[in-house]
Amino acid sequence: MAVRHMRLAIGLFFLMAGATLLTVRFVAPDRVAQVFDPLRLALGAILALVLAGVNLAKWYAGRLAHDELSTPVRQPFQPDPVKRVGEVEPNPDFDFSKPESEPARKSNNS
Repeated sequence: MAVRHMRLAIGLFFLMAGATLLTVRFVAPDRVAQVFDPLRLALGAILALVLAGVNLAKWYAGRLAHDELSTPVRQPFQPDPVKRVGEVEPNPDFDFSKPESEPARKSNNS
C-alpha cells in the first residue's frame, strides 16, 4: 500500500472518529458527562478533525503531484528527444537565407 493511500485511510479514520466524538458529545451530553469529561471529549474530537484535515490535505497534494509526474508533457521549445540532431541534411532548394545572385544587366544608356 502506497503512502498516499495510507494518508487517505488515516484521514478518513480521523474524520470518522472526530465526527463520532462530536456527535456523541452533543447528542447525549448527560450520559457522556457520567463516563467522560466533556471538555476532554470535545478537545479530542477537535484534535481528530484537525489531524483528519492535515492527512487529507497531504493526500490531496500527493495525488496532484503524482498525477503531474505521470502526465507525459514535453517542455516547450525543447528539441524532440526521438529526432537526432544532424540526422537529416537540409535541402538546398528550401534555403532562403541567401538571395540568388541576379545576372548583370547591360545598360543601353552609353
